[in-house]
Amino acid sequence: MQKRFFSSLALSLFLNLLIKPFSVLVIDAGVQRVLGNEAYGQYFVLLSLCLVFNIFLDLGINNFTTRYIAQDTTYLNQHVSKVFYLRMFLFLCYAALVYVCAWVFNLASGQFSLLALLVFNQFLIQSIAFIRSLFSGLHLFRTDSLISVLDRAILIMIIGAALIFSVSSITIFNFVLAQTVGYALTLFTAIWLLRAHIKTWMPIFDKDYILDVITRSLPFALLVLLMLLYNRSDVVLLKQISDAGNYQAGVYAQGYRLLDALYMLGMIFAGLLFPVFSRMIHQKSNELLALVQIAGKLLVGGSLGILFIVSFHGTYILNIIYGDKVDPESIVVFQYLMMAFTAMSFNFIFGTLLTASGNLKLLNITALFGVIVSVFFNVVLIPKLGAVGCAVSALITQGVVSTVLVLISYRRLKVYFYLRSFVAFLMLITTLYSIKLFVYPNLSSFQSLVIDIFLLLVFSFAYSIIDLRSLRQIWRLKEDIQ
Repeated sequence: MQKRFFSSLALSLFLNLLIKPFSVLVIDAGVQRVLGNEAYGQYFVLLSLCLVFNIFLDLGINNFTTRYIAQDTTYLNQHVSKVFYLRMFLFLCYAALVYVCAWVFNLASGQFSLLALLVFNQFLIQSIAFIRSLFSGLHLFRTDSLISVLDRAILIMIIGAALIFSVSSITIFNFVLAQTVGYALTLFTAIWLLRAHIKTWMPIFDKDYILDVITRSLPFALLVLLMLLYNRSDVVLLKQISDAGNYQAGVYAQGYRLLDALYMLGMIFAGLLFPVFSRMIHQKSNELLALVQIAGKLLVGGSLGILFIVSFHGTYILNIIYGDKVDPESIVVFQYLMMAFTAMSFNFIFGTLLTASGNLKLLNITALFGVIVSVFFNVVLIPKLGAVGCAVSALITQGVVSTVLVLISYRRLKVYFYLRSFVAFLMLITTLYSIKLFVYPNLSSFQSLVIDIFLLLVFSFAYSIIDLRSLRQIWRLKEDIQ
């Protein structure tokens, strides 16, 4: 069992690292390059609106399902049947909420058919996520891994072919329609693979069961909603407050795209840490503090390394992705968002730690505070700085939230970073910047980037920020849980 889980998890990481960043940085960026910031910005605003309220499609049901089915697989059939009506009701509420907000704030501007397709896509995404939660509960890890990337693989094939052979056929509506095809085919595939484990698909209305699921799921659902608000509502505010809101949203999207890809990788790592933290806290393991150091070095050290690369090569990297379509403001946005990712890397560790320890009330209060900080600084900065103000607000918000989470972790769990971990980070950055500023000869952008990445890896190993033995320790702990 341990061997099977380890190989499945490795497959999941490999597929996600291979397909999802490529989809974001090549396919999505290629569409924006073809259509321009104005058209893509309108889509980005509507997508952000749909994502902000995405939790109303789920209310934490998927998280509950994984735990529930893992405890006893005999509950599988009745659970699927009894949550059907709840999921349909949530979809109707979600669709109504999104449309009302779009109408009140005049976000759609004649694009209600596009919004309808985006809303439907979110329903498909959450349906796929629900079936994936069943696969996880049944320990069908390989199946879950394949389903997790199938929709993106289909999108890459469809839009990739259009970018190569028929650029004129690419419109925002066709791009979203291609996503719909990918999600629909993935959902049908997932249902087909699940068929052997389901005796009947007949829905059953059970009010008490539905209320019990909602009651258990709501605290987590509230946390996700608040996190989505301070992570995604900034684009909606940018559209509303800024002059040329759609264009500014497109500028922000150019800088945001790499953050989106990095966020995916951070979530994979957080998913790896969550069960490990849960077990250690339950067993009151004295290795918890050491594990935080290992995870912190990898995540925070990695984010600092990325920030170093972006500081000197941000323009070059964006030019690779977007060609001559890069707006100068996007470069500034990009750099601020990479600083925000450094703060966010603390959240992946300490937010996951507090979730594993059951401190959802404190997490919800912190997330609500994050929403207030985000809205305040967006309202103040967007009229003056546009997309750049949005990025500065994201940096401030992530910095505030991460600081609060670190303090709560120390007060509640006595978990913190060792001083030597911070010294290692400082030595890494000091060494890299010193070499860059005082030693470098004149090189081409590509040569300089390659050397900087090489030096980053060398000194990350030298200062034990990347420690392969420690990384294997995390894998072993993850295996032991299964």
